[in-house]
Amino acid sequence: MRPFILLLTVLLGISSFAQKARKYTQVTQELTNQVINTPVSVTPIRLAVVPFAATKYSTQNSTQFGGYLTESIIGSLAGHPAKIKLFERTRLDAVLKEQEFILTDLMKPASALKIGQLVPIDALLSGTYTKLKSYIDVSARLIDVASGEILMSYNGRIKMDKNLATLFQAAEPVVIVNNNNTPANNTPQVNVTVNNTVNNGNNAPTKSRKEICAQQREDFIKRLSDLSSQEKIDALVLDAVKVPFEDFCGALHYDIMYSFSKFKIEHTPYKQFILATLDTIANPIADNRAYEITRYLAADDLIDENEWRAGLQSLKRNGSYSLSTYLAYLISKPKGNDLNISKQRVDEFLSLLIQNKIGLPRPISFETGFLETMEAMRYNQTLGEYVYKNYSPRLNLDDRSKISVFHELDYIYQYETRAANKTEIIDWLADFFNKYEYEKAHENLYEFAFHFLLTDYEDRNEKIKRDYPESDLKILVEKCRARFATYATTTPYPSQKEDRINFCVKYNIPIAGVIPSLEEAAQTLRGNNLDEQLRVVKLLVQMGNRPKAIETDLIRLFDKRTLDDKEKLRNIQTLAVQILGNTATQNTRAINYMINSLTDYDNESYAAEEALVKIGKASVAPIISKLDKTTDQDGGLQYRLITILGKIGKDAAHAAGSIQRILKINRNKDVVYAAEAALQVIR
Repeated sequence: MRPFILLLTVLLGISSFAQKARKYTQVTQELTNQVINTPVSVTPIRLAVVPFAATKYSTQNSTQFGGYLTESIIGSLAGHPAKIKLFERTRLDAVLKEQEFILTDLMKPASALKIGQLVPIDALLSGTYTKLKSYIDVSARLIDVASGEILMSYNGRIKMDKNLATLFQAAEPVVIVNNNNTPANNTPQVNVTVNNTVNNGNNAPTKSRKEICAQQREDFIKRLSDLSSQEKIDALVLDAVKVPFEDFCGALHYDIMYSFSKFKIEHTPYKQFILATLDTIANPIADNRAYEITRYLAADDLIDENEWRAGLQSLKRNGSYSLSTYLAYLISKPKGNDLNISKQRVDEFLSLLIQNKIGLPRPISFETGFLETMEAMRYNQTLGEYVYKNYSPRLNLDDRSKISVFHELDYIYQYETRAANKTEIIDWLADFFNKYEYEKAHENLYEFAFHFLLTDYEDRNEKIKRDYPESDLKILVEKCRARFATYATTTPYPSQKEDRINFCVKYNIPIAGVIPSLEEAAQTLRGNNLDEQLRVVKLLVQMGNRPKAIETDLIRLFDKRTLDDKEKLRNIQTLAVQILGNTATQNTRAINYMINSLTDYDNESYAAEEALVKIGKASVAPIISKLDKTTDQDGGLQYRLITILGKIGKDAAHAAGSIQRILKINRNKDVVYAAEAALQVIR
């Protein structure tokens, strides 16, 4: 053990030299700035902040300091609503408690992924602190809850001062005495006094109301460990409903709802008690009881009419930031509800929204409520599409809301599995981009289109083909040609501009002055401006077989020579080979040029290999002619020619005799292997 302590001391000592302790506000602001400035794919990002916890190396574990630090960071982040949408703290605390998470484990991506499955967030900010003698080390991580990727890591050191020190001090004992008054619910009424003063001459301190409530809750928890008979459940409920669901004593109802949900216990009288409580909650957004009750009602995967009525009344008093969660529990999550009933409830809620009857202290806008509804319907694809189809025409969007609507459309398209429905959503997306112009529109359009592009990883390509079929992309391109053309150059980043232009080239989207017509391209190829020719052939490579009409001009490039820009001309000729391969040229001169380039081992020769395979049958006779002229000294060339014939396949069947000849004259094992493999394929 001692060597470990010594090592820890050394490491902490090294760390102290590496980082200077700074003021509390400097560290918290620096952490906030790093979170704000971390690149993310969605804006605003839905963020949950987990309470900072002490590490096992901390000399003191103060929940007061951890809470103070967490609230400071939340307060700073709340000042940036355009970038961050904070998840309600009380709701997160309830989830952490229910799932029995250990706070220090939340620095791990695996834990963040699990939380991402439980609450509607994009990222989690978690952290720890270690209190030493004169400073406090703080560590934090921002984790993507969908991928587990660590988006940002932070380490800071806070200088200990007198104010912070008070957060690590134990609280002074409070002496409570009984004044012998008993309220109607038989809970002893108590007064709080300090410095051991005595009330009514009674020197014996007694329990505070909070302590009595804690004991009462502990007794109920013990009873919840045995729910083996209906009689025991009825007796527990009979006693529980005598305790109002409020203040400290009412906290026992959290435990009852959790147990009843976990063990699928349906108890009508208790549910009626809970519904009556929900009706009394004046400000649901600031009262965790409303959230827990709503979640309890949905635990059986069914929201009956009475539950819906109570929930709807609660929704009327709710603000915008938690509507999506309540709507999800009341409408989209319960799988036992009939779809038509769920649609009727969506209509009822949105009708109230249109009438300005949702939200306190002021009604929320239709646009805000619509987006909260769309987010809630992510748990039910059909309902999400129903909401968009029937209510999006009413929208009057600002730029920020337009971005949010795009992300909702992107989401429902990605997770829709029915082909016809996906195509309908593509139509919605096309209409959206054609209708709205906003600052981020160019990014959103290309961001969505690039989801369809295949990668170098076959496993990923299978998912892309399933979730983003190219047939839908072609519909989007056809309907939004003007937008794609306009937005291609609406970016300050050269690499991004190049990617967009290449996309437009591939899908035959003309851009005046940027993507030439074939006639314009041919004219450029006939000239002597190598820079412009290089730019043009790079674009022609992306056009597939469309440049077939200008093959003659491409072939003429092979005759060009230069003393000044040999490398540039070589690149142009290599790209010309690729283009002619894409067009599957039948031109004998072009094919012979490619075959002759195989004697070298440069970029052009590898481009020629691929081109000859694409050309296929038309290249077989010239390849055989070249192969028949080789000797046993031409092993490298023989290998390449035979490999090409093998890749062409059955169309190269009449090359069998020439390949057999090579087997007789060349004993190089690589050439022999290639010849045997080719013969198996072409015969």
